[in-house]
Amino acid sequence: MLDRRIFFKHAGLLTLGTILLPGCSSSTEKKGDTGMPTVKQEPATENSSAGNSLGAIGFQLYSVKDVIEDDLKGTLQQLADIGYTEAEAYPGKKGHYFGMEPKAFADMLSGMGIKLISSHVGSGTLKDQAGSWQQATLLSRFDELVEKAAQTGQQYLTCSWMDESLRKTPEDLKKTADLFNKAGETCQQAGMTFAYHNHDFEFQKVGDTMLYDYMLENTDPDLVKYEMDMYWVVSGKQDPMTYFKKYPNRFPLGHVKDMDKQDRTKNAVVGQGSIDFPTMLKAAEEAGMKHFLVEQETFTLPSIEAMKENYQYLADLKV
Repeated sequence: MLDRRIFFKHAGLLTLGTILLPGCSSSTEKKGDTGMPTVKQEPATENSSAGNSLGAIGFQLYSVKDVIEDDLKGTLQQLADIGYTEAEAYPGKKGHYFGMEPKAFADMLSGMGIKLISSHVGSGTLKDQAGSWQQATLLSRFDELVEKAAQTGQQYLTCSWMDESLRKTPEDLKKTADLFNKAGETCQQAGMTFAYHNHDFEFQKVGDTMLYDYMLENTDPDLVKYEMDMYWVVSGKQDPMTYFKKYPNRFPLGHVKDMDKQDRTKNAVVGQGSIDFPTMLKAAEEAGMKHFLVEQETFTLPSIEAMKENYQYLADLKV
C-alpha cells in the first residue's frame, strides 16, 4: 500500500511487455529500464468475448480510507450496493476492525451480503509493543489477534507490511521467514491461513537474493500463502506471470490495482491504466487465485465513484 505501514495458465513466456499496455499505439518496441522490451499495443477491448466471469469481486477497505472513518456502516453499504461481495479489512485509526468486536464487524458485513475474507496486520518491530489486541502486529500480541480474527470466520490473516528492520541483511530474512512460518502455524491452529502482501521493495536484493524469491523459497507452502498486489509487482519491474508459473497455488489472494499510463507511481481505475488485466486475471485464476480484491490508493475522482467503475469493469470482464 502507498505511504502506510501498519498473490495464470502457464503463460510465463509472456514478458512484462505483454502486461504493460502503453497509452498510445506504435509498431515499434521500446526498451524499458530493465532492458526488457515493452511491446506497444492497444488495450484489450474484447471483454465480451468467450470466457467466464471472474466470480466474486471484493475490495480492500483501504480503497475508501478517505471516507470510511467518518461513516463506517454507510460506506460499507455503498460498496455492497455497488455489488461487491467480499471484503478485506485493514487497521483503521481505532485499530483492527475499526474498533468493533471482530464478530460484530463480520456480522455487519454479512448483513449487507459481503463476506469478510481477510484482514491486514502490519509486521511491527521488535522494539514496539502493542497496547491491546486492536493494535496488535505480527511481533506484538499476535496470538490475541489470531484468536479474535478467528471469531469472524475469515479465511486469511494477511501481513501487509514488512518493516525495514526485518529485511536489512540475509540473516534478517532468515529470521523473518521463520517468523512467517510460526505465524502460519498459529493461524492454521485457529482455522485460518497466514498470507503476505507485497509492495515493490520485495523485488530488491538483500545480499545476493531477491527478497520476494527468498521468502517464497524459505516459507512452508502449507503454512504461508501470498497475496499478490499486481500493481506493485509491475512497479518492481517484474513479470507476475513468472511467479505464477513457478509458484502455482501460492497466491490465493490478489490485489487488483491498475497503473496510470503516464505516472507509474499513481493508480488508475482498473481497465483504464497500463496493466493488461484480461490476460493477467485469466492466468491468475488458472494458477489458483480465488479472491480478487480491488485496491485503489490514489484517485482523480471520489473514491466511491472510482470503486463503482472498478467493479463495473471487473463484473463485465470475461476471463
